[in-house]
Amino acid sequence: MGSRWTKARRWVPYLIGGAVLVAVAVALGAQQGWFSPAGRTSGASSPAEDFLALALERARGGDAQGALQALEVAIAADPQGAAEAYYYQGLIQAELGDLTAALESFDQALTLDAHMVEAYGARGTTHMALGRPASAREDFDKALEISPDHASTYVNRGQAYLKLGIDDLALADFNRAIELEPTLVAAYFNRGVFYLQREELQQALEDFSRCIELDPNLPAPYFNRAVTYVQLGDREKAVADLGVFLNLSQDEESRHQAETLLQSLTE
Repeated sequence: MGSRWTKARRWVPYLIGGAVLVAVAVALGAQQGWFSPAGRTSGASSPAEDFLALALERARGGDAQGALQALEVAIAADPQGAAEAYYYQGLIQAELGDLTAALESFDQALTLDAHMVEAYGARGTTHMALGRPASAREDFDKALEISPDHASTYVNRGQAYLKLGIDDLALADFNRAIELEPTLVAAYFNRGVFYLQREELQQALEDFSRCIELDPNLPAPYFNRAVTYVQLGDREKAVADLGVFLNLSQDEESRHQAETLLQSLTE
């Protein structure tokens, strides 16, 4: 290959690093689907439950601050029964970027309900975002003790193992997630990143392609598959995937990276 191809390959380590961050975010999104107020028993609701329902309605409508205000009222109305309200408060705070406050909210939720599996999972992903994989692993371990068949938790714990340098357990967790939920895109995506980082390129290609089969509108797998094609020496397919990524992605930083890589492949 010529110098232009060498220039393209220099982007690979940086792009892989970005892909790992995407993978964690995808797993966090899956985590938030664990708990639903639909499981409550029917009958007359309390003021705390009414304000919790209002908070969720506001959150679904995009009013994060209004949701937090309603959650504060729900907590004040029933401090001893506020585990669920603290959990949702933590999710919203994490979404707003206040990770320290989110941790405090998840701590409060678990103080009130030590078996709240979704709070362990959410606190674990928050620890990951703060660069604390050992604490994250402890929370994911606890979540899996309570709910051993939750695939997304294996994905998240696999990420923690990767950060801790325990590669064999990371791969085992990604594999277990796929066994439990064969259509879980985050599991294939994370495993693909695992393989790509270790230059096991055919396995990475298969996993990113599987992500695209499962969700063809998700930008990140196209980005990572393009990087894989770069490593394999298939410039044409890399260019095609970068084009799809640019059509789908709204993230300006990632688009800039893709455009720079695309230029290096086509100039």
